[in-house]
Amino acid sequence: MAEIDPLLARQLRRLGLEDLVEPPDKETWHKVLARISEHYRHVADDRSLLTRSLDLSTNEMGALHRQLLAERDRLRSVVVAIGDALTIFHDAASSQVEPSRPIEVGSTISTAKRRFASKLGELFSLSSAAPGGATQAGGHQTALGQAAAGQGAADASGSDEAINEVRVQLVALGDRLVQLLYDTAEKASLKKQLEVARAVQQMLVPSEDVIERPSLRLASHFQPAAECGGDWWTFHDLPDGRLLTVVGDVTGHGISSAIITGAAKAACDVVRTFAREQLSPAQLLRVMNCSIFEAGQQRFLMTCTACIFDPGAGSLTLANAGHPFPYLVRDNAIRQLAVQGEPLGAASSAEYTSSTVALEGGDALLWFTDGVTECENESSEQFTEKRLRSLFQSVAACPPEEARDAIVAAVSGFRGERALDDDVTLVVARVL
Repeated sequence: MAEIDPLLARQLRRLGLEDLVEPPDKETWHKVLARISEHYRHVADDRSLLTRSLDLSTNEMGALHRQLLAERDRLRSVVVAIGDALTIFHDAASSQVEPSRPIEVGSTISTAKRRFASKLGELFSLSSAAPGGATQAGGHQTALGQAAAGQGAADASGSDEAINEVRVQLVALGDRLVQLLYDTAEKASLKKQLEVARAVQQMLVPSEDVIERPSLRLASHFQPAAECGGDWWTFHDLPDGRLLTVVGDVTGHGISSAIITGAAKAACDVVRTFAREQLSPAQLLRVMNCSIFEAGQQRFLMTCTACIFDPGAGSLTLANAGHPFPYLVRDNAIRQLAVQGEPLGAASSAEYTSSTVALEGGDALLWFTDGVTECENESSEQFTEKRLRSLFQSVAACPPEEARDAIVAAVSGFRGERALDDDVTLVVARVL
């Protein structure tokens, strides 16, 4: 006889079957069958309950899975919506906005806002249907179904709160993006205006790096501190071989200063065009003063020095309006060409006088703005006129372009990594 399972053996002993070698009597056999049948019924009931529990769990897990997929898709759409808004912002920020086309900028911004708001409305429209719990055949909800339903309601409530919070934050983000778009458009417009002003200002200074005439050779350097600055200088041939040099510096730098330099340059051109042989530095400064006084309304001043070199007379006639005095080096000795005068634009009735000095072949001249001498290093120490005077004296015997390069290199090396605080202009000349 095969070995009997221990559990079955215990059940048989409970029925009084100790000896399993001989078959039991009829009554005992019926009891055995009834016990085995009852056991099978219990096993079937347990299996049925387990199957129903698994079905309920599967349905609930499926519902949770579908909910997670929906949340994933919604979150993905949120990311796409943010990406779309940021792309529009990037395009607007990267584009060169014309100052005369603000309507197109406003249209781009309005389109971005409408698209972003519409996308948010689609994403956060919540379904009004709430998930219900699973029930048994008699209509009674199982304990597992009740627990799942309660948890589902709590999760739904928490999800709604989280989604509403995300919606609030994203709407705020949309408003910030719109504001950034407007700011970017405004900055782009201002940048374009600065570029135009800088291009105009570049036209106010000679395009030639080195200017040579039979009796004079000049080399210049012009470096604005901002997109456009207040420094300018000009050089013109006058009748009878005379040469006009003007160096000016408007207070501050930027668009306003550039406008004042334009007014000064225009006044200078008008005077030299109509005065011609009768032009004098003092007369030039008087006319420029009236122009700047009217244009600047005393909010902007300009220092300026005007010089006329006469090779026939071997002289330099100059007038000054509060500008740093030019330097003259002869036989390694340096001196300032000092002439007093009020800055241009300070008073409508300002008077200026001219002074004439004799020049000789080999003389070196230096005109500069205070951006050179007041240039600061990283320790806030200024370059000073003392350094400039000593440096120019040491390089005055060199060709003008070499002397200019030496001064520019010294100022740049002194400044180091510090940004320019003011425009830098210098003009070096040698009498031939």
